[in-house]
Order: sequence, then C-alpha cells, then structure tokens
Amino acid sequence: MKLTTIAALAAVGIVLLVACGGSGTSSKLSVTFVSDVGGLNDKGYNEYTYLGMKQGASKVHATLHVIESSGPGDYVSNISTGARESQLVVVAGPSMTDAMKQVSEEFRDRKFAIIDSSYDPPLPNVQGDVFAANQSSYLGGIVAAGISKTHVIGFVGGQQIPALQDFLAGFEAGALAERPDIHIKVAWTGSFTDQQKGKEAALAEIAQGADVIYTAAGASGLGGIAAAQQSHVWAIGVDQDQHDVAPDTVVTSVVKHVDVAAADNVIAVSSGSWKPGTKQFDLANDGVGLAPYHNLASVVPASVQQAVQRAKQEIIAGKISVPHQPPLPNGN
Repeated sequence: MKLTTIAALAAVGIVLLVACGGSGTSSKLSVTFVSDVGGLNDKGYNEYTYLGMKQGASKVHATLHVIESSGPGDYVSNISTGARESQLVVVAGPSMTDAMKQVSEEFRDRKFAIIDSSYDPPLPNVQGDVFAANQSSYLGGIVAAGISKTHVIGFVGGQQIPALQDFLAGFEAGALAERPDIHIKVAWTGSFTDQQKGKEAALAEIAQGADVIYTAAGASGLGGIAAAQQSHVWAIGVDQDQHDVAPDTVVTSVVKHVDVAAADNVIAVSSGSWKPGTKQFDLANDGVGLAPYHNLASVVPASVQQAVQRAKQEIIAGKISVPHQPPLPNGN
C-alpha cells in the first residue's frame, strides 16, 4: 500500500490525508479514494477520479484520504482502511468489484462508490457509477476509420473483462459504420500497468498495417501511444483527454467523466442526497464523449467530423443502438 505524499509531511515521504477546503472551515466529513493498480499518475482513470474527489472534498470542506494500491492483493485491506477512517470510500476500476463487495458487507454503516462497475442486485450501501463507454468508443471508431489511409486500425485493450469489451464493441461498430471494409486488429495486454506490453502490442498491430491505434488499457495504454508516436501513426486516447501525452500523435480521446462522478458522490454524501444503486453516465448527460481534436483537427476530414456529430445525436435519440459485445471479437 502506498499513501499519497503532501508537503506537510514531505520530510517522511508518507501522508494519510489531503485537507480540502481553503476557507479553513472544519468538517466532520471524511472521504477516502482508493486507486487500482494503475496508480495516481496513469494520466487517466485513477488520476481524474482522484481530481474529482479532491474537487468535491474542497467544495464541501471535507477531509480527503488517498490510498494507492500496489497490486490486487491490496484491494481489500486498502478499502477496509478507508472504511475505518471515512464515511465514504470511492474506488476506481472494475478490477475492485469483488473487493468492494466484501468490504461493504463488513462495514454496513459506511457508504461506498465504485467507478465503472455496479452490482446486480444492488448493494444497500454502494453506488455503482457506470459509463456508456461503448457509445463514446463508437464515435472514436468513426474517427479511426475516417482518418486511416491503410484501411487498417488497431485496438489495444487491457484485461478482457466486460467493461473493456464495451470499449471494443463500440469501437468496432463505429469503425464498420464509417467504413465497412475497414480491417481491425485487436490485442490484449493482460495488464493495466505494463507500458512495455502496451507498446509491444501496438507495434505488432502497426507492423500489420495499422495507422491508427486506440488504447483502452489504463497506464499500459501509454505504451501504445508511445508506439504510435515512434512509428508516426495516429493514436486515440482513453478515459480522459490524453492529448498532452503526445500532442503530435493523439488525435482525440474517448473520455469518461469519472471526475464528475467522483465529485458527485462526495457532494451528495455531504448534502444527504446520496443514494446506493446504479448511476448511468452516457452521451445524453455528457457523462462520456470525445475530447477535442486540438491542433490535429485538420487530420480529421470535415465529413468525418460531421459523421461523429450525426452519430452522437442518433445514439442519443435511440436511432443507433450501440452493441456491448464486439461485432468482430478477434478483429479481422
């Protein structure tokens, strides 16, 4: 278990909490964020969940504790630590689903939220914040197919879990809708942290002709972006706007507003409006979407940009039903 550092105890290198709320107002509310193995510096999932927690805690003058997980074996103990010190514990990632269920049953007087996962039937003290990643990935697939010159694009995923199948399903469906003859290469790293595996997977797809790489593999996906940059092909980021990772390479990113979901949990607990169950974030409520094209807007033809906007409206209107299972599970 690694605990985030802050200046107050920089000398010893370990800190248990971040005090939020610049007004100096004290609060009895304490909240804890527990990362998955990707850690706070993954440039996506965990980092932005943490930032959302920080924003929410600051708004309601709560005390924020942050715990980074070094491995899956940390999850139960880290969530338990959070439950002992806080009224609300928020965790990032479907890989923590089982651990969250176990701990929430032990600490029934605590509130818990899990980003990107939910429970059926719902748990009485857990909110599952789920994101229609298939919808935003559909838009990413349109972009990838629309800018490819080789008619070959690549998907680099982390672990083959339902949440990641959602990304692949939308990506393939959108790409095929834009260009039915597109070839899609699919690779799984089996990791959300190993950047070398992400890089190797992307390089293998590039060697097979892929000139656009979509990474949905957490920190492992940063290796895929590095491979695209090295090979002078395009990349599509994930979870948050990853343009700054490689401004000359990342055309857009398939984003999930995990920061908004995290902040909402903190604010809702503070106001007494928090509820367990499942909360959906999708294109209709701006819970997911595409990041701006930034300086690479000229790479995306106007017709492709228009196709993205048209598809977005048709998905919201229910005219396009985006699948949750990949049309081409192993690519083509």
